[in-house]
Amino acid sequence: MNPKIGVQAIAAFMILSMILSSVAYFIGTDDSSEEDNNQPGINNPQTEYFNVGGKQVFHSFNSIADGLQMSNPQTYAAQFLDVEYIESTALEPWNEQLPLNLTTVYVRNRGEVDNLYMTSSNQIYFAQDFNNEFLLLSTMTPKIVSFEYIGLPSNDNQYLLLLRTDTAGTNVMGEPTIFTPTRESAEVVISIIESFDVPPTAYDTFSPVLNYSDDYSEYQVVNSLVEFADMYYMGLHRNDDGSFTRTTIYYNPSANTSSHIQQLASTGPERGFSQYEVMVEGDIMKVELTGPFQMIKEEDIK
Repeated sequence: MNPKIGVQAIAAFMILSMILSSVAYFIGTDDSSEEDNNQPGINNPQTEYFNVGGKQVFHSFNSIADGLQMSNPQTYAAQFLDVEYIESTALEPWNEQLPLNLTTVYVRNRGEVDNLYMTSSNQIYFAQDFNNEFLLLSTMTPKIVSFEYIGLPSNDNQYLLLLRTDTAGTNVMGEPTIFTPTRESAEVVISIIESFDVPPTAYDTFSPVLNYSDDYSEYQVVNSLVEFADMYYMGLHRNDDGSFTRTTIYYNPSANTSSHIQQLASTGPERGFSQYEVMVEGDIMKVELTGPFQMIKEEDIK
């Protein structure tokens, strides 16, 4: 098996197992211990802030670029999903129909994250790194803490780290809320967003493709563990007329991939695509195509 695919599969299985294990939660009571007495009940949902102590996360969270700016530079794959926008513009969650050979990563779905918090997710970002760590960022409505935890201060004494007792994970609440497998990985995210200097992040890692990407796609993915290019970006956007626009960006694509994409583009209009444009600039190849969803999701990327 391709070692790149193996690492990706293991990391995907790890988060899937962890999220599915999130089945125990509580309805708030008045007999919490002194150590974790900041836990609100789900009968008192918040609309602006989570009812927990400490500073809350506040960071721009509108695209994959925003999530990558909060991720460590060892990140090899990430995805961003604007669930709120998808559900407001389509009759069904089309993101759940995307095949692996298009996304190159296991697509996160709203149900997994909703079950983690017992609330409704709006935007979701999920990243994996070479240290077998992951980072899950999300926004939600209402803002509730419906799980048991032990609250500990962050290293800088600004945030409250919520060490969950229903999973092995750690939360830091806010916009977006942070969920990591360990306390240490949560501290890394905090150190990035609180740094006075501009620290190296996954945004720097993927800047070759991000410099050519769009900022309006409701589903976005980046991956450096693909066999057909050094880096891959894909964005999907549903247009007002019901058609979809797919943007794929390759950093240093293989010769076979570049040749095949050019061949596909030459017959794009006659096969029913209303747009099929290929731009090559140095090591970058950018492809934009527009058409029906079924055609968009089935068209080759390599």
